[in-house]
Amino acid sequence: MRLGFFAREAWRSIRANAAISVAATVTVLIAVFILGAFIPSFLYVRSAVDAQQAKVDVDVFISDNATVAQVNDLRDRLEVLADRGEVRQFTYVSKDDALRIMRARLKDPSVLDELPSNPLPAKFNVKPRDPENATVIVTAVEGHPALDPQEGIVYPKSTADRLLTVARFVQWAGFILIGILLVAAILLIGNTIRLSVFARRREVEVMKLVGATNWFIRWPFMIEGVICGLVGAVLSVGLLWALKVGVVDSWIASADTALTRDEATTIGFLWLSLLLIAAGAAVGAIGSGLTLRRFLKV
Repeated sequence: MRLGFFAREAWRSIRANAAISVAATVTVLIAVFILGAFIPSFLYVRSAVDAQQAKVDVDVFISDNATVAQVNDLRDRLEVLADRGEVRQFTYVSKDDALRIMRARLKDPSVLDELPSNPLPAKFNVKPRDPENATVIVTAVEGHPALDPQEGIVYPKSTADRLLTVARFVQWAGFILIGILLVAAILLIGNTIRLSVFARRREVEVMKLVGATNWFIRWPFMIEGVICGLVGAVLSVGLLWALKVGVVDSWIASADTALTRDEATTIGFLWLSLLLIAAGAAVGAIGSGLTLRRFLKV
């Protein structure tokens, strides 16, 4: 394959149809810029939801009258769940530890000094591997004789259900929107490249009639699409970098909100840039290839 010849032909086409090439490049720039702004936002929101899901705990409170054998049996049930992969970890919190935690959380811990005794029960703090496993954990330990008759099992079911619903929505909505953006970019670049192909349709027909293969005709146009895609993607990465440095980074540095915590993360800018540049080149090549199909039928 004479790549140099095809590259020269692609460059000649770009120079001869400068306006169309600029339009194709701008099309890729806009599409890739939107994609580049959406991907980190989607990953950040998904990471934030996952971080909140990881906080969904099941507290299994133990009765003060429970025997050592009953507490050990309850522990064994939790270990079985852990071996089955439904529990990520569980921790025993004694009455004294529970009071110490309560004292650390209160703004005025001196109020606890007025208590005649420690009213807080011991508990097992259970962290599910998946919030959907929480109901399995509750079913496995409910009714156990070691449970505290008043507190029993505390599990924020409504909060967990809402988080699961949000997680599913964010995941599917993100995948669908990314797919729509990619398809729209391919169609836009294809329609723009079509103008260049249409302007040279007689040349394509002649080449086809004298025996040129489809790929011999297709390569210069695909390389042209790749060039336009790469240039548009690089320009969009530059705009995203300016937006990141000028707006996002300064906002994060000055903000003091839950959104700036390290609980949620997103894709690094270097990896995002490489992904967008590769996507720009692929979009340009695919758009050009699809556009040429109808003109190669002579």
